[in-house]
Amino acid sequence: MKYKEFELILSSFKCNKNCPYCTAKITKWPMVDDKLEEFEKKLQYLKEKGINFRYFIFCGNGEPSLHDFDTINKIVTATKNVNIFEEKRFQSSGNIFFEKDKLNLIKDDFTVEITRVDFDSSKDMQILGYNEDYINSPLFYQANVRLNYVLMKHKSFEDYLAEIKKYIDTYPNIKTVSLKTLNLNTLNGKIDNPYSQWIIQNALTKDDAKKVIDFMSKNADVVHQDNEFFDRIEWNYKGVPITFYIKKLSYGISNIVCYGGELVDYHLNKLDI
Repeated sequence: MKYKEFELILSSFKCNKNCPYCTAKITKWPMVDDKLEEFEKKLQYLKEKGINFRYFIFCGNGEPSLHDFDTINKIVTATKNVNIFEEKRFQSSGNIFFEKDKLNLIKDDFTVEITRVDFDSSKDMQILGYNEDYINSPLFYQANVRLNYVLMKHKSFEDYLAEIKKYIDTYPNIKTVSLKTLNLNTLNGKIDNPYSQWIIQNALTKDDAKKVIDFMSKNADVVHQDNEFFDRIEWNYKGVPITFYIKKLSYGISNIVCYGGELVDYHLNKLDI
């Protein structure tokens, strides 16, 4: 049986960014013992059950590269020993591009996934609250990169498209671009916090999906569409796929999360697998 993705989320809220829509703060994950000694055992259990995944994603309530080298090495080694994944991703604030030893550990096996709201680093740094221009670090070019491009309200669709093309033209190691609308609140869906309020005021949400699809489809050829796990449309610019995910199935149907050494869904309900 194939699932969409396996997410490893460690219980750390350390981050060198201060994103105004911080996912970790909206979901309010509790602090737990990560029990990493259980991680490879869980992968082996899934393999014995005949379960594999389209993606492995090393993410977290914070920046994964702020964990020490031994922790990252343990995770990388486990995914090599029990490789039930078609593709592996390492989500980063960009800090990984200032951590040479850690980048060398993952760069041949993982795609590094970054999230940006503006091509101009000074604007991106101001909005997302960080102070080191990682995309112009020499180490940036050593990794295969997936760009999560957040769609902001103050830009037109023409601006989006021009900026996406500029990323691809400027950085040949960007291998795929994912257009991102933001979830208001993955905990309860309410606008009861400053992060959700910022999203409403500044970013596109799932309610804007049709506008995104209509514009992109008029200005680029649709080259792929699938809905095995989700509604997904793919366009292409100079061989680089530009994807947009319209909706996901319920968490726990297509996704499995490892949190605190347990296999759970995104709402921390333990899964019976």
